[in-house]
Amino acid sequence: MSPTPAVSTVSPPAPLSPLPAPPPQVELRAELAQTLALVADTIVESLGFDVAVINICHDEETMLVAAVCGPQEVKDALLRRRQGRAGWATLMTISEPWGPLRFIDGRNSHEDPDDLMAWVPDIEVSDDPDAWHPEDSLFAPLSAADGTLLGMLSVDVPRDGRRPDAATRRGLEAFAVAAALALEHATLAARSRASVRQFQAVFTSSPIAIGLVEPGGAFLTANDALCGFLHRRTTSIVGTGLLELLEAGDRAAAAAALAATWEKGVSAPVEGRWRLPGADTAWGRLHLALVEGEDDAGPLVIAQVEDITERKRTELRLQQQAHFDSLTGLPNRHHSLRALRDALDGSGTAGTVTAVFFCDLDRLKLVNDAHGHATGDAYLRAVSQRIRGSVRDSDTVGRLSGDEFVVVLSGLHSPVEGLELAARIVDAVREPLTLGGTTFSPSLSLGIAYDDGTLTPDELIANADAAMYQAKLEERGSWYVYDASLRHSSASVLQLRNDVSGALERGELVLHYQPIVRLQDRRVLAHEALLRWQHPTRGLLGPAQFLEVVLDSEFESPVTDWILMQACRDAAAQPSGTRRVNVNVSSLQVGRRDLPDVIRRCLDEAGLDARHLVLELTEDRLLSRPDGPALLEGLREIGVGLAIDDFGTGFAGLGYLQRFPAITAVKLDRSFIAGLGTDPVSEHIVSAVVQLARACGIGLVTEGVETQVQADELLHLGVEHAQGWLLGRPGPLTPAGSCPAAPSLAGPSPAG
Repeated sequence: MSPTPAVSTVSPPAPLSPLPAPPPQVELRAELAQTLALVADTIVESLGFDVAVINICHDEETMLVAAVCGPQEVKDALLRRRQGRAGWATLMTISEPWGPLRFIDGRNSHEDPDDLMAWVPDIEVSDDPDAWHPEDSLFAPLSAADGTLLGMLSVDVPRDGRRPDAATRRGLEAFAVAAALALEHATLAARSRASVRQFQAVFTSSPIAIGLVEPGGAFLTANDALCGFLHRRTTSIVGTGLLELLEAGDRAAAAAALAATWEKGVSAPVEGRWRLPGADTAWGRLHLALVEGEDDAGPLVIAQVEDITERKRTELRLQQQAHFDSLTGLPNRHHSLRALRDALDGSGTAGTVTAVFFCDLDRLKLVNDAHGHATGDAYLRAVSQRIRGSVRDSDTVGRLSGDEFVVVLSGLHSPVEGLELAARIVDAVREPLTLGGTTFSPSLSLGIAYDDGTLTPDELIANADAAMYQAKLEERGSWYVYDASLRHSSASVLQLRNDVSGALERGELVLHYQPIVRLQDRRVLAHEALLRWQHPTRGLLGPAQFLEVVLDSEFESPVTDWILMQACRDAAAQPSGTRRVNVNVSSLQVGRRDLPDVIRRCLDEAGLDARHLVLELTEDRLLSRPDGPALLEGLREIGVGLAIDDFGTGFAGLGYLQRFPAITAVKLDRSFIAGLGTDPVSEHIVSAVVQLARACGIGLVTEGVETQVQADELLHLGVEHAQGWLLGRPGPLTPAGSCPAAPSLAGPSPAG
């Protein structure tokens, strides 16, 4: 809708945006008319509108249409038309500001366009809210430097049928400045040429990248925006062929558009990569249109380049997110499954084998809990790089979820080749990893499944998943090959994983206690708390049947907290001489930043003295942590005891005593006393440990005492404290401090 008022007698009610005071009369001389016509023509050619109209303040009461670019019917309707300033005041009142521009939304306007407008375009009304409406109006007040209104610049009918974007609006603002400058200096003939130069300067500095192209295809001119887009000086653009500035793969489409423009005057925009200095490129959308040259020099092509680099980068990011994991850069589940489907389609070719590895990173949650998610993310990235670096370039390594990875291996010459790659992955991951001054000992459990020609991708991954859990049950940081016998056990493990999530809330977890006694008189000195699960359908389960599932879930920390609280409460209810309780805590749990606060809360709420709580630590990982001594000192400051469980079975039992002075006791593993009475070497080892404990001033408890011969030999060797089935089996703890015979467990009897 061309905003040129139809009636000069409209009197608006109290305008919200009143027009400034009228200027002196602007005389429309030939030079000014030519300048304004040039502005209107350039707007139509470069900004993509079919109509551009410039009104000037003819006198104090009226305005004059001084320039029109558009169809002949528009020129006939508007050019040299006079209208009252009051009509423009009404338009200013009902319009909304778009920066320096003003806009009337034809969809929401309650004014009758026939009362206000001299010409309304005949275009279809679209349901698209961003489409141009026939009654839309976009115009710019043309003001002098002091704010005096000089005229109005309006545009209509965008050729793409859409309301202009920010770049086009900025271009219109620039042309409005040029037109205002021309009007401001119009009364002085000597300033007419200066106004043209000012217009050219504004055009040159337009935010829209524009250049003129001669028939040979080379640039004749380039404005500052085009130079900025291409990162080139004007001299390096002028004389250079437009196609030469595009990447080779995008030149054909641009050449076709250029040929169509010379033939038809306009062409569809084309997108392409523009060459920047060096090896860089920028994405641009090229708009071409035919314009008349100066002094009968013949037509030229005006080339407008819209910078779409950010849009293309966003599209690339979205594509990356759809197929790749944002943290590790590895293929995601969707991409990995597609790679597996492709591998299965070609499986068996030339006698080759396809395999899937399901990899699970052990105890990632505790790394996050102890060191924060930033460290956990770096940990994941490092492990993913180790996995990727351990396999062939042709293999696909993908991340399925937080701590789960899949490896798709096609073209294996034999299953043995798959085993070698699996071992390589496990060995590479277990190498010490230092992040931010902290050294970790990562481990990864891996399941292997081979395609037999009958399995779907989901079934093959499920088989590898089942094998991975079997690897965890046997030994974390190992690999296992799927076989048919795992079908039942994998379903059982899956059911346990589902059941364990609510076991704590349902009160199904219970503690049994095994007494620690003085060998000389069998007096009970303490109890070790041992976790059991009273499963609703499978009966009482020992830790060997479910603990790995707990340790591999997000419930390890809540279960540890519950064990500490329940053990403290049970111990506080015992007679004063038997209140000491030992609780097993994994070294990864020791690394939790909140563990000291959890222990203090448990002791306070239970009313148990800290010296009655002993934390039993396994030596599998703690020794490799640089912050290990500080962690144990922090726990020791609470007043609790610290004992090394399974002493002697790890790779550095003596190293613990040297590196961790906070240790208060060791528990000698059952394997060292099994041969007492028959094996002299076992006797020498036990005797040496007794002397070592005395020399270090720490306590000693022997585990796994099951025969009277073992008990007698231990007494003879100077061992004072022990535990084992001979001395008391695990069971519920009674208020009197006794542990009755334990009920039968569902499955093999656990070691602890």
